[in-house]
Amino acid sequence: MTKKITENELTLLIKQLNLEELDVDSVITEMTREEEDNLQESTLMQDGWIQVKEHKIIVHDPIDGGKLPVISALPPIKLKINGVKVESKAAVSSSDHIHWEIDEKALFDIKITDDKLSAYFRLYSKERYAWRLVDTEALSRIILTAEEDRNTVLETVHLGDIAATLEQKSIKSNLDLASIHQELAQPTYQPILVAKGKAAVSGKDAQLEVYFSEQVENQFFEIAGSVDFRNHLQIPSVNKGEMIAKKIPMVDGIPGYDVFGNVIMPVPSKDIFVVVKSGVELTPDGEIIARKVGRPRITGDGIKTFDISTSYIVSGDVNIETGNVVFSGDIIICGNVTDSMIVESLGNVYVYGSVFNATITATGSIHVRGNVLGSKLYSGYFGVMFNRLYHSSKTLSEHIEKLLAAARMLEQALESRQQTIRFGQIVLILMESKLKDIPTAVRELLTVISNIQHIKKEEYQKLVEMSGMIFQPAKLLETATYSFFQSFLALLRDTHQEVARMQEEKVQIMINQCHNSELKSNGDIIIQQDGVLLSDLYSAGNILFLHDSAVCRGAKLEAEGVISAKVVGGQTGVNTLLKAKKQIKIKKMYAGRLCVGRYCKDIYDVVENKTFDAYNMKQSS
Repeated sequence: MTKKITENELTLLIKQLNLEELDVDSVITEMTREEEDNLQESTLMQDGWIQVKEHKIIVHDPIDGGKLPVISALPPIKLKINGVKVESKAAVSSSDHIHWEIDEKALFDIKITDDKLSAYFRLYSKERYAWRLVDTEALSRIILTAEEDRNTVLETVHLGDIAATLEQKSIKSNLDLASIHQELAQPTYQPILVAKGKAAVSGKDAQLEVYFSEQVENQFFEIAGSVDFRNHLQIPSVNKGEMIAKKIPMVDGIPGYDVFGNVIMPVPSKDIFVVVKSGVELTPDGEIIARKVGRPRITGDGIKTFDISTSYIVSGDVNIETGNVVFSGDIIICGNVTDSMIVESLGNVYVYGSVFNATITATGSIHVRGNVLGSKLYSGYFGVMFNRLYHSSKTLSEHIEKLLAAARMLEQALESRQQTIRFGQIVLILMESKLKDIPTAVRELLTVISNIQHIKKEEYQKLVEMSGMIFQPAKLLETATYSFFQSFLALLRDTHQEVARMQEEKVQIMINQCHNSELKSNGDIIIQQDGVLLSDLYSAGNILFLHDSAVCRGAKLEAEGVISAKVVGGQTGVNTLLKAKKQIKIKKMYAGRLCVGRYCKDIYDVVENKTFDAYNMKQSS
């Protein structure tokens, strides 16, 4: 039984043959009949083959179980077998439909920048040629390749073709057809600017130049060779006729256009709306002039209101004899604020003494030269929220809104039944049944108004008169109308909105020390001397301890900005928490908890001269 030769053995044998010495005729002649039969048997099984010849693909099928030939293609040829795209290679037979085509690239393109202000033309080739397949030998595996037939031009780029493309893309601003013509004549095959728009020119926002300090400063002056410690608080002040600020008007931007001819509008400039009160004048040139002596101040957020604040001075202590101090300007207290007293200011509060178990609210800043013990201090936004005039007028306005809604509903129900009743009677029934809190809210409002020092009677007189109607049932029954209560509601809204508008922006609370107290400020909280014990402090700005030995123990401090503390915690075991959005600086800390952003850290061992931020807190967590 003959053994079939392997492919490797056959290859080795062929390499050993000396074809020049080989006598082919003698070999054929001497071949025996048996050898002829063996040769015929070995050639019965043959693999298929493929050949490219004269631009045609010829496929020869395998014989007696041989392998199918394999075809693939190199770019730019795209090959399909029976309509299916060939990604790499495929086995084929003579019955398969083999289709090839060239993946033609554009002769040129037009690209527009992201801002739509420029369009560029790029030429890749001036002509498109026919392609032909490159001939191959008959092989079991072939790779189709193609070459351009430079004798057959299928397409040529003309200026009109490019112009038509520009028109199709609606590109029409500042077309440069001369540059396109030059590129076609002498190609560089680089991007050529062929259309350009004009960027919009940005305007300028209105600006407000302020010529006075919005912060109270601590300054010490020598008088007759000695420092005046008592009167070191320097309150900003201006004289009549002095320019306190100037509004620089906004400048509108200039529109532009893109390569399509569309208008590009600039970002609208932002204006600043300025309102001046009776003590201030706004000139046509935007100059803001003081018309009386006092402390200049800016209130409001969207609308900037300028005013010259007058001051109410308490020469001694605020106590039972003086009563609570409520004033629509600055309050200066030369002594202390004593137990259970309330000081409310629609401006700044300056206390030259200390504050004991009292409450101070200010829509501006609070400055206490002495100590704060068992008290509550609220400035800026919090001064508004905790202001009794704001709170009582807002609460009562909410009650009156419900009263009007309920009264209207009752009227409609009665109308549907074709029944009538006096509006005053509806109001009395509602206050006796559903809205019993209205009389209490009115009493609170009247009490607050009666405590306001040096108010102009006409400012709140109408509000007092209308509020008093609530306690006159007989008169209310006869004269109350829907319009009356609408007017009452409007007065209440104006009152609490006026208090809200008095909030100043750059506010602060400045004290020497506090114990068992609550401080909330829309700006910074500054502790100048001893420190903070068993107190809660919140600042929308920073909390700063100035004295090197200032302590912070058993307290909870929270700041939207930075906390800069000196000596934190102690050996008493009382918890101390410092929480800041941006950063915490510590001179020395015994124990407590620190939080910066969303990262927290408990301190058990002494830490000195350390700054904590979100990055290093994250690394140590």
